[in-house]
Amino acid sequence: MDIAKIAFLGILTALIYAFLRNMRPEIAPLAVLGGAAVILISVGGRFFEMFDGAGDMMSFSGIGKENAAILLKAVGIFVISQFAADICYDNSCSAIAAAVELAGRIGAVYLAMPMLETVARIAMGLING
Repeated sequence: MDIAKIAFLGILTALIYAFLRNMRPEIAPLAVLGGAAVILISVGGRFFEMFDGAGDMMSFSGIGKENAAILLKAVGIFVISQFAADICYDNSCSAIAAAVELAGRIGAVYLAMPMLETVARIAMGLING
């Protein structure tokens, strides 16, 4: 699916949401979730291809497969949590959106803790000589 179709689907979903918000406000968020799900499914295959390519590039650079996997998982956590938070913001749930964003940040940092420990050990080794 090319970007023009995705953009059109996004605009169409926004228009449906605006229409339903006035007519049936209880159904309007479901229209947003449905449109977003269709968009995510349409780019899902390319998303995984991108991650595979990025993992290969990181392994060529000497970062290592395990560290590349951690970085890619952290990016995935950020993307998913930001997506969920944006839907919450759109539905006037800013407190929930902020909590989702915070949970995503904490999850990514927790996931990256082994890498941070390795960096700290290397730094201490360089400082101590």
